[in-house]
Amino acid sequence: MNTTTPDTDDFFTPEAPGTGGTETAEQFTIQTREHAEWYLRKLANLDREEASIRAQAEAMLTRVRSDRESLMGRYASQFESFTRGELEKQKGSRRSVLYFNGTAQFTSVAPRLIVESELDAITTARAVKPETVTEETITKLDKKTFLAYAATHFEETGELIPGVTRTEPGERFYIKIPKAKGGTTDPDE
Repeated sequence: MNTTTPDTDDFFTPEAPGTGGTETAEQFTIQTREHAEWYLRKLANLDREEASIRAQAEAMLTRVRSDRESLMGRYASQFESFTRGELEKQKGSRRSVLYFNGTAQFTSVAPRLIVESELDAITTARAVKPETVTEETITKLDKKTFLAYAATHFEETGELIPGVTRTEPGERFYIKIPKAKGGTTDPDE
């Protein structure tokens, strides 16, 4: 049997690697280190492809958002003026104009106060209305120290303390694939 892998890295190859065309992908089983390397290469390529697609999508979204902001900055006031003119032509109580790709509408907005600087508002509130300020604390657990205590307690008494459970010994299988910028797909890292 020929044990070389095909030159192509296409995911849907009609023949499995290292089979010399005698085995289809449906019959393929990982039986050699070469086959395992082929499998890991496929996973790594798919991970890189996903990362590339995400990066491209984010770049495209950034560009589209920038283009939208630029378009709004350039034409929003003209569009608003044009829409006002269209409403005046209608001479009715209607406050919106339906366009093929959307609706432009004027709504009444009541005056309101807004917090411009939260830091300044908190300082002022502490002085004049302290009950409006709430101090929040975050409770964190030092897991390493707590588990060390729990392990000592378990060794000495054979009992688990509340909030802790014990897993049975065994093994875990996972695949590490190096990423382009360092790091891996290891779930523990």
